[in-house]
Formats: sequence, structure tokens, C-alpha cells
Amino acid sequence: MAETILEGAHPTRMELLSVRNRLRLATKGHRLLKEKRDTLILEFLRLAKEASATEEAAQAQMKKARTAYAISAAQAGQASLSSAAFATATGQEVEILRRNVMGIQLPTITARQAARRPDERGIGLITTHPSIDAAAGEYESAITELVKLAAAEESVTELSEEVRRTRRRVNALEYNLIPKLKNTQKYILMRLEEFEREGFYRRKMIKRKRHT
Repeated sequence: MAETILEGAHPTRMELLSVRNRLRLATKGHRLLKEKRDTLILEFLRLAKEASATEEAAQAQMKKARTAYAISAAQAGQASLSSAAFATATGQEVEILRRNVMGIQLPTITARQAARRPDERGIGLITTHPSIDAAAGEYESAITELVKLAAAEESVTELSEEVRRTRRRVNALEYNLIPKLKNTQKYILMRLEEFEREGFYRRKMIKRKRHT
């Protein structure tokens, strides 16, 4: 038992009271952490499923965008596409917010005005072939989906790390601290009982000597 008790534990009643309080708190903390771990796992599975669906939507939209680009290249010509690309207003702002999930701040990323009107793209409406606007619109929709995917993947990654951290804390309590506290409690009780028996034996011996 000496290897499985708390280091520096003294067999006193004050120590016993302290160990009992620590054991009570550790047991309560273990229960709460297990509940948190289980909730995080459920949320992780839900977010992983959402991320998978978002990835499929992003891939589908990118396929549509590439198809629109190929059609535009065939109809308007590669030179017109390149000219429109250089003339298009560049830059894309994103808004990053955080939402609280079991004490974890998970990101929510939104592309601001990813989908623009033809007159907001900075290219001539009259001189530009309609297929170029169509291709631009598809790629702008793809940006929206890719931004959603980035947020979903980041959330899954952060939640996965938190699940691992919480699992380690649960295991540390379950397999290390709580067993040591229980063993220490047993050790102190055993030693106190030994002291009590020794004291009883000494008192008995003293009484015998007085009556002899």
C-alpha cells in the first residue's frame, strides 16, 4: 500500500479529514468531467458530421465553378477571362465570431458579401460576356462554402483537442488520484486503529501494574 498512497501522508485524524474532503471533491470533479467528456464527444460527432456535409457541398460548388469557368473560356475566350480577372475588384472580408460550447470558444466564420452583383465586380457590364459573370458568381458561391468549411474544420479540430484534454483529466482522476486517496484513507484508518489498540493495551497494562 505504501507505493499507492499520497506522498507525505501522516496517520492523524486531521490528515484523515483532509483526505476525505479531497476524495469527496475529486469524486465530484471526476463525475462532472465525465459528463463534460461525454457531452463533448456527442458535440464532436455532430460537428464532424456537419463538417463532412459542408465539405461535400464545397466540393460540389467548386465543381460547378470549374464547369462554369470552362464554359466561359469556350464562349468568351481565355483572353477575355484573363482581362476580367485583372479588372475584378479583389479582396474578401470575413467576420470571425466565437460561440461557447462547454466552455470552449469555437469559431464561426462568415464571408462578407462573397456573392456580389455584376456591377460590384469592377468589370464592364456591356463589354463582358455573360458567361464570365456566371463563372464569377459560381466562384463567389464557392468562397462562401469554403469559408464555412474552414470554420467547421477548425471547430472539429479544437473540439477534438478538448476531448483529449478532458479524457486525460478524467483518467488522471480515475486511475491515479482517486485510488491514491482511497488507499491513503484506508492506510490512515488502519494506522489509527493500530494506535488505538496500542493505547488500549498500554492502559490495560498500566491498570494491571497498579493492582499488583
